[in-house]
Amino acid sequence: MNPRQGRCRLAASALSSLALFALLFAACGGNSSSTAPPGAAGAPGAAPGAASLNAAPIKVVVSYSNITPDQWAVWIAQDLGLWARHGLDVDLRLIESSTGVPALIAGETQAAAVGGSELLNAAAEGADLAIVAGLTKTFSFRFMAPESIRTAEDLRGKRVGVSRFGSSSDIATRLALQRLGLVPNRDVEVIQVGSLSARLQALESGAIQGGVAQPPDTARLAKLGNHVVFDISDLDLPAATSVIGVRRGDLTDRRPALQAIVDGLVEAVAVLRSDREASKEVLARWLKQDDQDALDEAWTFYVQKILPPVPRVEPRQFEEAQAIMVAENPRVATYDLTRLLDNSLVHDAAARALAGPTH
Repeated sequence: MNPRQGRCRLAASALSSLALFALLFAACGGNSSSTAPPGAAGAPGAAPGAASLNAAPIKVVVSYSNITPDQWAVWIAQDLGLWARHGLDVDLRLIESSTGVPALIAGETQAAAVGGSELLNAAAEGADLAIVAGLTKTFSFRFMAPESIRTAEDLRGKRVGVSRFGSSSDIATRLALQRLGLVPNRDVEVIQVGSLSARLQALESGAIQGGVAQPPDTARLAKLGNHVVFDISDLDLPAATSVIGVRRGDLTDRRPALQAIVDGLVEAVAVLRSDREASKEVLARWLKQDDQDALDEAWTFYVQKILPPVPRVEPRQFEEAQAIMVAENPRVATYDLTRLLDNSLVHDAAARALAGPTH
């Protein structure tokens, strides 16, 4: 099968899965936690997500914050031509979590796949942002440490690493420590080490004695003598470790482009849930990973535990983050999440999926 045939087959697979997506959306309740600005589904003159076949592609810049499977749907949308099929010419860039949100605010990007806590923190400080889709439904982390750390008591006086304070890895790390009966920055020092790759390197080198990781990196760390101390995903707590953030003004000014971004992601989620081998191929390319056992572990982990059946965002996904973030930013405690969450683009994708293909 040549690459073009493969892309066509996968696009067809995504489309065939949209009917199931629409049914899941309806079953989960299609009208919660959303706003519908002009041009949204159901409003007069609503614009479809896909561009006209004769129109020039819309150029957009989309960022992602880490090289982890939390970005899996983003990579599928790009690699399998799903965004291109919706009339987009996407410049996909890695902009790490500490700079991804400022780049979005500055207009350097039109959409950012980042942690929900980073966007919440910026919004609480006055940034006019919106979260329009969610790529995870719970914490996608396992807390890992060397074999010398066998119990929670072994972590006392040690250092654990996070990407930066207020990030999803920071929220997950503090939550794990609390569940282990430890007080962050009293019993265990929490330090910023930068990106995920920097955290893994610090764990491997011994610069830190613990940190959170996700499959398939957990398999690599295990082979290097680390083990899972606490699986945060087992708590099944609603969380938004990876979401799509945009500038709120663009929901009106650039709505067709944002709708096309979300449409492509909806189809990418359908591919991820239904086509194991194609999804693994994409992940292998981006992670430069050829360990099939590790890739299988990642796919099973994400499909069974992490990937939402419908890529909406809900206020309850931010409860744990708010409780932890308030120590660093008191404004987070009183911030009205309805100002940040907007599911209207996902609603529109569902409405068109129910109506059937139009081209």
